[in-house]
Amino acid sequence: MSGIATKLGALFLALTAGAATTGGIGTSGFTFSGVTNRCITPNGDRKNDTATFQFSNPRDAAGSLKIYDVRGHLVASIAVNPGDQSATWDPRGGGQSAAAGLYIYVIQVESTVATGVVVVIK
Repeated sequence: MSGIATKLGALFLALTAGAATTGGIGTSGFTFSGVTNRCITPNGDRKNDTATFQFSNPRDAAGSLKIYDVRGHLVASIAVNPGDQSATWDPRGGGQSAAAGLYIYVIQVESTVATGVVVVIK
């Protein structure tokens, strides 16, 4: 198992036990608010087709949202641009739909990292 897969496996276990991983830069910096649609049904009916990650980014810092499958493979990499207050993952992106299952998200802006799990249901 690769190093990233080992780390993501440990992260997955922590997240499914109810833990969250965040590192702070202070109250004036990036703050993760949550996810709309943790359970995604990407069937094109415009209901729960995507997951939207909300945050406060008062310093207008750039960052990234990365989505990994449970094996540790990078599925999507989405830029968090200065001024963004949300980022959206469409599991149908790139013309190929993500398989049903659990996916781990990692949002990093400055030194803050927020992680969690979303589920694709088909």
